[in-house]
Amino acid sequence: MAIQVGTQTLERSEIHKAAAAAREKVVAGGRMFFVDNLRVFLTILVVLHHLAITYGADGSWFYRERPTTELAGILLTLFLILNQFYFMGLFFLISGYFVPGAVDRKGGWRFLKDRLVRLGIPLVAYTLLVSPAIEYVKGITEGYYWGSIGQFYLGYWRSREFSPGPLWFVEVLLVFSLAYTLGRAAWDWAVPRTRKSTIPAVGRPLTQRAIVAFILVMAAVTFIVRLYYPTGKEWMHMEVAFFPQYILMFAAGILAYRSRWLPDLPAKVRRVWTVVAPLAMVTLPVIMILGGATEDTAPFQGGLTLQSAVTSTYEAIYTVAMAIALLGLFRRWLDRQAGFGKFLSQNAYSVYIIHPVVIVPLAWSLAAISLDPLLKFVLVAPLAVSLCFLAASFLLRRIPYSERVL
Repeated sequence: MAIQVGTQTLERSEIHKAAAAAREKVVAGGRMFFVDNLRVFLTILVVLHHLAITYGADGSWFYRERPTTELAGILLTLFLILNQFYFMGLFFLISGYFVPGAVDRKGGWRFLKDRLVRLGIPLVAYTLLVSPAIEYVKGITEGYYWGSIGQFYLGYWRSREFSPGPLWFVEVLLVFSLAYTLGRAAWDWAVPRTRKSTIPAVGRPLTQRAIVAFILVMAAVTFIVRLYYPTGKEWMHMEVAFFPQYILMFAAGILAYRSRWLPDLPAKVRRVWTVVAPLAMVTLPVIMILGGATEDTAPFQGGLTLQSAVTSTYEAIYTVAMAIALLGLFRRWLDRQAGFGKFLSQNAYSVYIIHPVVIVPLAWSLAAISLDPLLKFVLVAPLAVSLCFLAASFLLRRIPYSERVL
């Protein structure tokens, strides 16, 4: 089928080839190294995020030590909030970016089959085998379960209240991938070929107006959702309060692929939001204090309150600013990989899967060491991250046939 582009008539396949050739200018060996390195950074943040909860930040985790000082709890919780407001959304944006190209290359059904292998197998294995072991540790340390681990496993399976733990991200990503594939198949079936557009050889640049519009939509939808699902309220072991961010960032990733926004992020856009990101970071404590968070945090969590509206707006700004700033910084300064960087990149997904199995026993084994929780977090963090990558490389990825999944 021929498509008119300006004064030239090109075959659909030629347009795809032109777009692919343009992308190859920023992709070495089929990899976007700055995106791989950003994934590593975000994965390390996930490990530190859960370690912070271990040592006193507000949040839900399998093993916790109560903070001995109020300052330590406040600082660790602030670290937690600043992560939570953007890092999983950025994970979804990166994941969404690679979905359309994978479907282009493989076709919908083969893509879904690969997703089921890469995402479904770890999800099922973790939920059925690993999660009950970690929950057992939680039951023992918090004193609400005294039976054997075998009895706990049987009770867990019989209850059918399966918990994916941190792999909720994998579960949601699998659902998003399915939704995209089915939606695209429906579009291909319903819309005549003559009305369909294709990938342009040169993508449309990202504009500040589009970014502001995106932020306003995210803020409004987040505020509305939190009228019914405030932060902290879970549905099927997931916080619905953050799902507007996740859905919109995944969709933004898809648009970013079609318009080549990741490799070709405009310099003006990058500079503006690289300034906004740190300003937003230091503004959060001011917002919390002025809003009365020192007395009651409930108005910030949701409901028809000014604090919830401000928090929803702030979160949308901060999410987008951090995403653009980090993508720009990694694109400019970390768009290469040496041997160690390649090692980290190859093991990042495995670290995400295995890190609870590493940091929970590690923290438990160090429980007898009496230190200020903030100092303990700082000292244990490098050890925890290192052990996670070593366990991922030399244990998890040595399981037979794991290369097909990990």
